[in-house]
Amino acid sequence: MQPIETLQDTKPNESVDSSAYLEIHLFGAPSFLINGQPLAETTSSKVEALFAYLVCHPYPHLREVLASLLFNAQSRNQANNNLRVLLSRLRRVCEDTILINRQTVRLNPAYDVWLDTAVFQQTIPQKPETAVKLYRGDFLETIQVQDAKGFVEWAALAREQHRLMALDALLRLVGQYEASGQFHLAIPYAQQLITIEPHHEGWHRKLIQLYLQTGQRARAEAQLAACHHSLRQTFGQGPSPATLQLLA
Repeated sequence: MQPIETLQDTKPNESVDSSAYLEIHLFGAPSFLINGQPLAETTSSKVEALFAYLVCHPYPHLREVLASLLFNAQSRNQANNNLRVLLSRLRRVCEDTILINRQTVRLNPAYDVWLDTAVFQQTIPQKPETAVKLYRGDFLETIQVQDAKGFVEWAALAREQHRLMALDALLRLVGQYEASGQFHLAIPYAQQLITIEPHHEGWHRKLIQLYLQTGQRARAEAQLAACHHSLRQTFGQGPSPATLQLLA
């Protein structure tokens, strides 16, 4: 997934003077703002899916390619007809943010775009603390589309890529603050690791250690209980002896 150019860091709308502006959040539950106004309500997940795809890839796309991406149809004509209906719905809710002609569909280049995933990718190498604040959940976490194998595969790959980037950044931050003895500063990042992967015993163990290192035994005990519940619910067994030993 290629990042698109953005004008800001993590604060959308700051120092932007434009009457054509998109603010797009694709982490967690997606949200789309057009000139500060939310996208009109739509009953079709594929409208949001298509809009998200066009925002992530802001160049002209052949209609046939989009049709094959979004519709597992028995024939090309059927897929193209389905896309025609979908584009009509998209045009109604997205106004002039999307340019559509007989051959191609694209994001309107007249719009300035703030896209959380793009800012995340751009800032994570040098400003991981800033980047992980944008990670509010998995990529397109709540969008579910039917009969769209190409889109589902693209979204799954992008989701895994962003998740791995977030986990790597969080682990680096925890390690940096541990190494400098600033255990209290490592705690929020360890908590976010568990939010992303609640069934990972290692993240629970790390957070328990951080609570103990900062004199928060009650929180460490509560975290051990949460770990036990999560592992028991998911795997049918409790924490390992190494984790239990922390509070022995």
